[in-house]
Amino acid sequence: MTTATEILEQFVTQRRLERIDAVLASRTRNLLLVLENVHDPHNQAACMRSAEALGLQEVHVVGREGFSPNHAVVQGADKWVDLERHKTPARCVDALKKRGFTVAAAALRPDAVPISSIDFAKPTALAFGNEHDGLSGEFLDLADLVFVVPMLGFTQSFNISVSAAISLHHAVGERVRKLGSNGDLEEADRLALREKWLHLSVPLAEQVVAEMEKREGKGR
Repeated sequence: MTTATEILEQFVTQRRLERIDAVLASRTRNLLLVLENVHDPHNQAACMRSAEALGLQEVHVVGREGFSPNHAVVQGADKWVDLERHKTPARCVDALKKRGFTVAAAALRPDAVPISSIDFAKPTALAFGNEHDGLSGEFLDLADLVFVVPMLGFTQSFNISVSAAISLHHAVGERVRKLGSNGDLEEADRLALREKWLHLSVPLAEQVVAEMEKREGKGR
């Protein structure tokens, strides 16, 4: 029987298929972004857009308040990534450490290390706090390390979305340098995402699949 993927492939261009496969080849779950209590919808959206554009499949958010990225800024990037929600820092950090992640927290502290000292060949979560207070004390206490992006001017900090983008760009560059590629999805995960993205690429995909399967059944 024809699979849903095989059916949907018939309704997208070859160029679109090649684009999906190229993006999947550079996708990873071993580098991810964590945002704690980032309130501004524009900053939420900018962070998600940077994460997706740089090949991350997961964005984790911490906090009890809503997370609603501005649609005009995110430009659809949110539909291509997986958003994971955690009510508390403890739940987030515990879940990531159980998966073998090093949790690196961005903060201006005396014990902070430069981002260049982090080994991005290993699973790493880069965490950023909100626009006014940064990461909470609880999150910082639970993190494996605290890092900074070195700056050369009088300004001591970047906007949250800029900081996240610069940090993720550095991390991806290091992954490519050390591993040869940013992409490292397991095959089953790659195929599942491919089918999901085909559904997102074909209007009324569920109806299309159902109708084609119905025709196939009648043709037997």
